[in-house]
Amino acid sequence: MRATRPVKSAAVAAAIAVSASLAAAASAGAVAVTVTGDDGRPLAINPSAPPALRNLRPQVVVTADPNTRYSVAVTDPAGRPAAAPVTCADAAQPATIQVPYRGNGTYNVAVTSFAAIDSGCAGPLGPAAGFPFSIAGKVALGRVGRFVLRDPGAPNDKPLALPVDADPGAQSHEIRFKRDAKVRRNGALAGRSATAPFANGTATLRFADPGLYTVVGRDAADGIETPWSEPQRIRVVAPFDLSTIRYPDRSGPAFRVFCQIREGGWATGVVSVAIARGNGGFRPLGRARINGSGAFGAKFTARTAGTYRLRFTYRGNRYVTPGVLTTRFTVGTAIVGT
Repeated sequence: MRATRPVKSAAVAAAIAVSASLAAAASAGAVAVTVTGDDGRPLAINPSAPPALRNLRPQVVVTADPNTRYSVAVTDPAGRPAAAPVTCADAAQPATIQVPYRGNGTYNVAVTSFAAIDSGCAGPLGPAAGFPFSIAGKVALGRVGRFVLRDPGAPNDKPLALPVDADPGAQSHEIRFKRDAKVRRNGALAGRSATAPFANGTATLRFADPGLYTVVGRDAADGIETPWSEPQRIRVVAPFDLSTIRYPDRSGPAFRVFCQIREGGWATGVVSVAIARGNGGFRPLGRARINGSGAFGAKFTARTAGTYRLRFTYRGNRYVTPGVLTTRFTVGTAIVGT
């Protein structure tokens, strides 16, 4: 009889071990973890298919088997603690953890289960269950291939409202732009650049001159910046406008007209000039070459008093749009008047 006791003890121990294993498996399977998605709603974390987020400051909610106790540790992409741990919590109350941004990469939520009667959480029921998710924050800028600096005939420039798809959870936004910019290897603009204010999904860019501008942006949360966005190139152009029209000689019948293009330094080529008397048809006077400062001139003859029209036609270039402008003037007693 004594020889059979160890066999019974071994069987009991084996049964206890099996029961513990089943309890551990049941507890691990009962753990549910969600993370705040980009739309602001909870997203279940499937360890076999970890979700990818742009949300820089998601919340993690852990719900454990009500018959257990549990602890939670959240680590950042470098494997360091990303938030204060939850230690030996009662499973009757889910844990809500604010995860700060620690850069792009994979974050992990490790949940360790303990028996409900293990008030000190001294003996885990099994290894911690991992619930990974990744954050890939990066601003996306709207595409604007060409922007007209101001409306034709308007003296003041207008701003560009550039759409910006910012990262959910971002606490600050940085939009920078520069003409003829070089982009560094890290995505930043080389040298000094202008900053565009951001509000309600839009960055407001104001350009001093025509040109080819480069725009980049990034978000930040908890003092950490996302990578810079893909650079966007915007060709800023000016309408064909004249800031000055004057007549140097006031006596005729031979006259000259002098014109200054508003964005003079950007206009190149020639302007075709034509003249008409009253409401009659135009006759060409020829083509006037634009000088380096954007000025050009033409000669015409007006032997008869009355109202005349001058028409200026520009075919445009890379930074000044095509345009046709007409101005009226009168010829009286050998005096030109506008």
